[in-house]
Amino acid sequence: MRSLWHHADEIPVTLVVVLAYVSLAFVTGLAEPDAERLAAYGWLTPLLAADGEPWRLLTHAFLHGGLVHLAFNGYMLLQVGPALERSLGSLRFLALYAAAAIGGGVAVCLLYPVEQPIVGGSGALFGLLGAAVAVLVRSGRHALEFLTFDGPRALLSLIAVNLLIGWILPFVSNTAHLGGLATGFVVTLLWLAPPRQPSPRFRQWRAATAALFAALLFASLFPVVRHDWLWNQGVRTADADRRERLQRAAVMAWSGRDHASEADVLRFYRLVVDPDAPRPR
Repeated sequence: MRSLWHHADEIPVTLVVVLAYVSLAFVTGLAEPDAERLAAYGWLTPLLAADGEPWRLLTHAFLHGGLVHLAFNGYMLLQVGPALERSLGSLRFLALYAAAAIGGGVAVCLLYPVEQPIVGGSGALFGLLGAAVAVLVRSGRHALEFLTFDGPRALLSLIAVNLLIGWILPFVSNTAHLGGLATGFVVTLLWLAPPRQPSPRFRQWRAATAALFAALLFASLFPVVRHDWLWNQGVRTADADRRERLQRAAVMAWSGRDHASEADVLRFYRLVVDPDAPRPR
């Protein structure tokens, strides 16, 4: 078993992920990606993830929305991946990429409109950057010792600049970036680069973060407190359940508990309560 683990730990995961990026880009359309193909191969929408397809929390991180998107993420992966993979080992690196991708997907499912699709490995790549920071935190005599060196400070600057770009560009998902960044940092800090002598307090942190992640994952896959998800469920269910779900969605929107837009509120009112109400503009 140890020999098998050793051989598996020598797989060049960074190269395999890059090949997956390129292969899926050709399948879905390299220059002009086809939306139907992206959906078929695993793009993520909160509605689909909550509708019995949770694997999309991971698969979206191997798809890209065009040649520029692919080139940028492929370049970032090749810049960060190899050194981090050598530091952690191939299998731990693979687990890190998957966890960060899922973390970014969960953040999107919790905060995005239920029918908003996303693709791209940038959430997972931010997870790799977060993991690199966690490795630096673990490597010093105290948590902030790494800030005395130029290289780590440049890494933090790179993270800040990319988050700023994501904030400026409307088609970039900083939600996925932040979800992946936090997941990569925490997973590496607590599981992949643990202290030499774990204390009971360390194990408590592991248990607490695992419970938090499980709760967020559950909330993303069963979003029963979101009016837009309830509305979509109500439209597709039998008459008795449909009426109840639509009314719950409308009440939630009217109460302002779910940040519903004015158009949503008017639409719910017109369809559920008063069919003759004016349509929203």
